[in-house]
Amino acid sequence: MTIRQKSGADILVELLISHHVDTIFCITGAGNLAIIDSVVKDGRIKLVFSHHEQAAVMEAQGYARVSGKLGGALVTTGGGTSNVVTGVLSAHLDSVPVLLISGNESSFHCSNGKNLRAYGVQGFDSVAVLKPVTKLSTRINNVNEIDLVFKEAVVACLQGRMGPAHIDFPMDLQRKILIDPKIETDNIETLKSHSSDKEVEIFASDYLKELSNSKTPVAYFGNGCRNPQILIKVLRFIEKFKIPYFVSWSAIDLFPESDPLNIGRVGIYGDRAANILLQKADSIVTLGTRLAIPQLGYDREDFARKATKWVVDIDNDEIDKFAGLCWNVLCSDIEPLLDQLLASNFEWTVESNAREAWLAETNLVWKQLPRLEQVGPIGEENSNFIHSAEIIAALNSKLSPTALITTDVGAGLLTGHYVYEQSSKRRMFTSQGLGEMGFGLPAAIGAHFAEPSVQIVCLNTDGAIMFNLQELQLVREHKIPLKLFIFNNSGYAMIKISQQNLFESRMAGSTTESGVSFPEFSKVAALFEMDYFEVKTPADLGESFDSALQSKNAVLFEVVMNSEQKYLPRLATSKLADGSLVSPPLEDLDPLIPLDQLETLLGYRPSENSFRARGM
Repeated sequence: MTIRQKSGADILVELLISHHVDTIFCITGAGNLAIIDSVVKDGRIKLVFSHHEQAAVMEAQGYARVSGKLGGALVTTGGGTSNVVTGVLSAHLDSVPVLLISGNESSFHCSNGKNLRAYGVQGFDSVAVLKPVTKLSTRINNVNEIDLVFKEAVVACLQGRMGPAHIDFPMDLQRKILIDPKIETDNIETLKSHSSDKEVEIFASDYLKELSNSKTPVAYFGNGCRNPQILIKVLRFIEKFKIPYFVSWSAIDLFPESDPLNIGRVGIYGDRAANILLQKADSIVTLGTRLAIPQLGYDREDFARKATKWVVDIDNDEIDKFAGLCWNVLCSDIEPLLDQLLASNFEWTVESNAREAWLAETNLVWKQLPRLEQVGPIGEENSNFIHSAEIIAALNSKLSPTALITTDVGAGLLTGHYVYEQSSKRRMFTSQGLGEMGFGLPAAIGAHFAEPSVQIVCLNTDGAIMFNLQELQLVREHKIPLKLFIFNNSGYAMIKISQQNLFESRMAGSTTESGVSFPEFSKVAALFEMDYFEVKTPADLGESFDSALQSKNAVLFEVVMNSEQKYLPRLATSKLADGSLVSPPLEDLDPLIPLDQLETLLGYRPSENSFRARGM
């Protein structure tokens, strides 16, 4: 009879494989050597060796977002674990299921160090540090509980509003040998979270009753609609009710731009036309979006000011922020509500000509305020520089139908999500909740390992690329054919604009003249064995650009921008003569249009803050 001997690390590897974890982003250290050795001995999990733990978690995010699987990151103790906080918080805010495993000092030090700053040599209480930014942060205290702790972490990642979980695994328990261990590797079923069937039924009934009398209804879809099964039902909802709809930035790749019912993206950097239509609506239902400040604007009571609000969110804490607003809210998965709505024998009370008039009006507003005309002077008017919008407009027609696009902050995020038009099966994502510099490159790398055969594009900036520049070594090592766009405006444009608007243009650390500096990106490309392509004017977007975009090599595109280019349109806060600050309402984006035009488009007198913003 053969006696099986397995270490704690071996058991963990078996559990990872049984739950379809096939790729882990990691950095080898003394605190996780036993786990890494077990992974190598087993041979079924691919280890991708990152160059910073923050980036490893972001790479796991990119992998999870594209693959639909659990993302995996493995780090060592001490600084190896403390370095993950930004990446983990980013996953937490964006509801990305990432399982983080950290090594630590021996269990003796972990259990006897409650009042010590350090556990052993490098250890610390990583569970306490990561608990506020994860759905679950826990430690394995006994080898007999490895499978139980693991399953609790997986359930936390996948159940309800998804997010990251953290398992701290002391070094001695990784190495401890068990004889014939009983390991439960069965798949874990996660429960869906929703209110009682009766509550869902009442909410659906009340909404449909109100909708039947609505003359200007809209819907608003977010990233929570991404599950393929749910997305099918959302598309059936659109077809059944034919309601014009908005999409959040996180969901712009779910709905084709060509759909006449798709009326844009609302928010502080949204479409001017979409924001105006939002403020004309008399009913709005939001599905799969948490309605954060960038979507709502700075005055939530003024959001869709004429509409009855119907909000469905899986997270009760997000629902609570609307307390006292007299909105109709339901804490639930959206799927049971969609089932109720789709099964209904709905009939409109409002006549069809009124609904047709609303659809015609949405088209009219968009014709008067086309998207590209809102971004400022481009083309021949500003031919000495290329505008970031021209790059994204070109990519709309030139990218592969299955391209994966990630963005960092600045031009990549703002112009990227403003001008991008979804078609075919492309995927686009960024860090929405945290919006940290440094996300775009590792996210693209993780996305590549999830789908290595498709075109991978990263929209980055001169400032943001510096936060995880070291990960370009992975692009070199693994021969990733990344198309990396670096929008170079010689600094941090968004910070510079704030200093101009609010601090009398006193620059500090936002421009190359005020203390921040960057390398020559042609030399960066050479260092990491990437091809280099400089884009200075629209004339550079010709056949050579197309060829570089389709190259099988990694290419660094440096886009030389006007350092004074602003990201428009946007909701701008202004300082008045008395020093007070005023923000116009969500529909009144910078650059401000004439008040009479705004009133005509709205169909009623503009908000008083629109007058104040103009000094009236």
